[in-house]
Amino acid sequence: MKNIKSCHWLLSNLNHAVVLDCGMLKVGTQGVYHPPGIIAGAKRFNIGQTFSDPDGRFPSTMCSAEQFQQAARRLGINQRDTVIVYDNFGLFSAARAWWMFKAMGFEQVYVLDGGLVKWLELGLPLAPEYTHTSESGDFVAQPQYGYFIDKAAVLAAIDDPRVLLLDARSPARFSGQESEPRAGMRSGHIPGSANVHYASVLDSSGLLKPKAQLRALLSEAGVTSQALQFSCGSGITACILAMIADECGYSPLSVYDASWSEWGQDPDVPIATLAPQS
Repeated sequence: MKNIKSCHWLLSNLNHAVVLDCGMLKVGTQGVYHPPGIIAGAKRFNIGQTFSDPDGRFPSTMCSAEQFQQAARRLGINQRDTVIVYDNFGLFSAARAWWMFKAMGFEQVYVLDGGLVKWLELGLPLAPEYTHTSESGDFVAQPQYGYFIDKAAVLAAIDDPRVLLLDARSPARFSGQESEPRAGMRSGHIPGSANVHYASVLDSSGLLKPKAQLRALLSEAGVTSQALQFSCGSGITACILAMIADECGYSPLSVYDASWSEWGQDPDVPIATLAPQS
């Protein structure tokens, strides 16, 4: 797969790759991020703080290209580096970091299949702390159009048959049968959208399903040749769907950055729910 590297690949290339821990706490979880291990040589890529908009009204929205470039350089990332991103849940926030790099025009970025969960399961090398560098990298942000979109773009495409929005939240949240974990949020989904739960892209061992199965997932959701938009609770797991759609060759692809954290609290935008099954 073009966007994925295995744990065994990384083990063989630890000295030739920049490894970034992009893990984060799930919404509603209290405390400070503290992973059960750190992959040998890994640096900390903090999505919620260092790489998010400090003036953003919603959680973890994309920072400016200038901020991204400065933060990436402080991590010692260079234009010619190969970057491997992973998270603490196997596949949760790593795809968000992957998408952010892509949005900045950086192509040599890959998601670690199975993430930290699989790395620990295999008993591969760990470090007592994150790696730090005193040398600044030469990373250059080259923003790409359309990777992130706002509420207006989603609203404008609601009735457009050439565009399909896929929602990565759980079926219960999508249907409106389960309340949102964030206070003040209405329940339901964006009208016309389809649901592909982000967890459904993994097999029973926690690895990404084969491409044929990923294609089937998207096809079952109604994906044909439309432009695809992606949303979730706050723009994190939406990037998992963007990643698998890219893996399967679909384009163009856009992530609704603020996602339901914005849409769900705006009384002026429409919401749909699904009637409970009898």
